Amino acid sequence: MAKGFDKHQERLNIVSGFGKNLARRSKSKCELCEATGVKLSVFEVPPSKDEPDYDRCMFLCENCIELLKNIKKSKENDFRFLSGAMWSETPIVKVTAIYILNSIKEKYSWAEELLENAYLDEEENALLETINF
Repeated sequence: MAKGFDKHQERLNIVSGFGKNLARRSKSKCELCEATGVKLSVFEVPPSKDEPDYDRCMFLCENCIELLKNIKKSKENDFRFLSGAMWSETPIVKVTAIYILNSIKEKYSWAEELLENAYLDEEENALLETINF
């Protein structure tokens, strides 16, 4: 049991180590809602690979992390900020925004409208297929 715990702790340390580079990449803003002046944390987009992957991590505020944990229970305006994130130059941010919009488009017509303008290249489409919240 201690072996599994140690491995988990090592993984968390590696993921936390991405923080400095993520802060630089995000300019210390939440990469989804662009909030500034709030606590930001490294968020690894599920499912997690065996080895931590910087390219599957985002720097997010606590509000966005909570929203991601309950996408299906979201209220109509919870994810309106995705209209900006879906155009991010960072593939994992862009693809996560598109994933969320796809998840809520049946409930909210505005999400469907945003998706009509979305564009993903082949690599981004492949990445989208790997995401599963």
